[in-house]
Amino acid sequence: MIESIIKPKRPTGPGWIRETGAEIEAIMRAAAMGFACEAWVHPETGIATFSAVEVAHDPGQPDLGPEYHLSISKNSGRGGTRRASSAEALWCLAQFDLIDAKEDNHVPHGLVRNFWRPVADNLSGYECPCAADEPAMQEDKGDYVWRGVTK
Repeated sequence: MIESIIKPKRPTGPGWIRETGAEIEAIMRAAAMGFACEAWVHPETGIATFSAVEVAHDPGQPDLGPEYHLSISKNSGRGGTRRASSAEALWCLAQFDLIDAKEDNHVPHGLVRNFWRPVADNLSGYECPCAADEPAMQEDKGDYVWRGVTK
């Protein structure tokens, strides 16, 4: 993993365990494209996260600089993964002090919910203007929204 001056957000509540090891490091390298990333699990709730600091600048869009990226999923209890509910995601965002992060998913039927927040406090709450141009697809009676790419 890349060392960064800006560290990924870490959970502040009790019960979280940092996952380490060669297998999880390889997964994080692929998921965070080499950016600083940490894996955290909360065994009591089954919540699993990747917490990263990434730069995701699309041409023609404002440069927000580095952003916190929190990916949230849930262990199904049978060795599989399922999507966390909005309520579970909100609890997790509070645990990582990212309550003002914006959800942005681009995977149909995705099992991971992705939340982004610029590191720069003055950009907190930034909503990408592309969201207005991308069709919003709703699943789970609107609990999960993903957007198709229009480019």
